[in-house]
Amino acid sequence: MSDFASLLGKLQDAAKSEKEATATHKKKRKIQDGQDQEQQNSKQKQRQDPQIIRPRDFLDLKVRVSFLCIGAQKAGTTWLHEMLSRHPNLALPEQKEIHFWDWYVQQNTKGSIAEVKYLFPDAKLVFLARDLVDRAWSAILMELRNSVRGMEAGEFEDKSKTSMDKKAKEKYLKDADPYQYDDAYFMDRLVHATHRQRSDYTCAIRRWLKYFPKEQILLLNYDDVSNRPRDLLREVLSFIGTNSETEMLIKDSELSTRFNSASDPKLRQAIRPGLRKKMEQYLSPFTRDFNELLEELGYPWRLNDYSTSAK
Repeated sequence: MSDFASLLGKLQDAAKSEKEATATHKKKRKIQDGQDQEQQNSKQKQRQDPQIIRPRDFLDLKVRVSFLCIGAQKAGTTWLHEMLSRHPNLALPEQKEIHFWDWYVQQNTKGSIAEVKYLFPDAKLVFLARDLVDRAWSAILMELRNSVRGMEAGEFEDKSKTSMDKKAKEKYLKDADPYQYDDAYFMDRLVHATHRQRSDYTCAIRRWLKYFPKEQILLLNYDDVSNRPRDLLREVLSFIGTNSETEMLIKDSELSTRFNSASDPKLRQAIRPGLRKKMEQYLSPFTRDFNELLEELGYPWRLNDYSTSAK
């Protein structure tokens, strides 16, 4: 009898184990089926809307981005970063331009904007627009200074290695002096893809408008950084959804601080009149396109289209 009881117990234990194994398998299968269905739905949704791109490490995301400044280069973005960094309710990276998507998707602009939309669908976008000739001139001079110092295009400056002895500084100031270069040099740089693309505000903004509604994009006039900085800062704070009380604590002297400008006056020389004329002629179509976009989006201000000086 005891042998029978023992055998029965073993059979019951085996049946129980098999039942548990079956239940576990069904549970795993159900989870897998759910995952498969989710992937299928995701792929189907992407086929229906190619704008939706889910990054492969989406589940690792631990940060929430409420706003981004998307340009333009040499148009007051450092000033804006410095002012917003003083707000107690905002957390900005110490380095203004982290170039995450440039590194992540190797400058695949369409892909990166789609990922921004997927990750942060409610993010507000801020764009500062500067007179195209002045912006391009400032950008090319910065590029020239960096080149003289041996930096590659796109390389980040190492602040700890910027000191120079007297002889090295004299050579640097001579080689980086814009008057050492003829108009052909600057026009060649201007028509280069790097500066041409950065001068095409309209193309850049329309790419973002493919993914974000116009209500989530704020276009600002760079001139207001100098003419009405406090009002501009208040407008940005209101747009991104935070209070502007801290803005009132910033002194006027702080609001008028210049950032990222060349330290030596020789390196900040004005454009030669003849060269400015050539740059205006080349950039005027980009300005007209952007002014049409401003009108389309309901903005009251316009950039200089050089129509008066062209006559």
